[in-house]
Amino acid sequence: MRPYREAIVLAGGFGTRLAHVVPDVCKPMAPVAGRPFLRFIMDQLAAACFDRAVVADGYRREQIEGFFGPAYRGTAIEYSPEETPLLTGGAVKRALSRCESDWVFVLNGDTWFDVDFEAMEAAAVNVPDSVSAVIAVKRMRGFERYGTVDVDAGGSLTAFHEKRPCEEGLINAGVYLLRRDALNNMPEKFSLESDYFERVVSDGELRAVECAGGFIDIGVPEDYELAQTMLAPLAKSWKLALFDRDGTINVDTGHLYEPEKLELIPSTVDIMRGYSDDPDYKVVVVTNQAGIAKGLYTEADMRRLHRYMENELEKLGVHVDAWYFCPHHPDYTGPCECRKPAPGMLLSAMIDFAALPEDCVMYGDKVTDKNAAMKAGIDFEWAGV
Repeated sequence: MRPYREAIVLAGGFGTRLAHVVPDVCKPMAPVAGRPFLRFIMDQLAAACFDRAVVADGYRREQIEGFFGPAYRGTAIEYSPEETPLLTGGAVKRALSRCESDWVFVLNGDTWFDVDFEAMEAAAVNVPDSVSAVIAVKRMRGFERYGTVDVDAGGSLTAFHEKRPCEEGLINAGVYLLRRDALNNMPEKFSLESDYFERVVSDGELRAVECAGGFIDIGVPEDYELAQTMLAPLAKSWKLALFDRDGTINVDTGHLYEPEKLELIPSTVDIMRGYSDDPDYKVVVVTNQAGIAKGLYTEADMRRLHRYMENELEKLGVHVDAWYFCPHHPDYTGPCECRKPAPGMLLSAMIDFAALPEDCVMYGDKVTDKNAAMKAGIDFEWAGV
């Protein structure tokens, strides 16, 4: 079963060098291929099944928080705002205090890198306690905008070098896997790169993983323009196959949250596999989870079950692209817009995946599922038992 994944996204930059190009937005929300740049990063986290993201925002943070809200494509979002600039290290330290995992990913909100998250996690397994971070590095050619790093044969990052014209070299690509307690002794305001990484590198505290994926940093106008074409293929609209959970994907045992009680329904798994094999479709689960409102289990319990379900479904050729859930019940938490038969979860999924109603279909086993689909304007099919 995959690990619980958390990420911190640094999104508090002023974007000074882009101010004359996109004067009315904070840098992470600068439009790229018709959508906010930060959305590409959040898409990346959702595709990698991150359970939670802490967005460290500041300047014009209302633009970020108003767009993404408390969740995106099933990834829970919390915000760690800066009232005054804390620099990268201070922002990460504050956000780490909101995290639960022993190791937490850190990404820059103005850089997109097709990074291998699993390889970085593997590099953090069984390392000495003295190792505090795994850094994604990227091999570049013909550049002078970035400093370079040295990595030895064992994967230890051994040195940082200043910016200079370089024919070929490894750069710090701005994606980190950091121990949650690594910055405990650092001050409130500091640079993660120069005040921490460059200070501990000689002590052997840093590991590196070279990733060969696409890379773009929109910090300067030239690269911001390049991003418009580079990321355009990722800004596509999707078709959605949406599935209710209990009674549709799995046998409804009543407030299911224990993995050992999961029993998948083969006929629905077959339907889901067909959509997983179709490159135009995303498979999405939309599920009422009143047991959270009733105190029968926690959101963490539910997410643990979903990670287990993902693993079991992957074995059967099914990939779930997002999980949407409603933790409410009118008798316990009052009315909401997400609990089926309300269409809130379905509408959120269509917005997140830029899907049109006519390109979506909902599968369920209850009249509430059918009514939610009707209210969202999408087709409905009966499934499950």
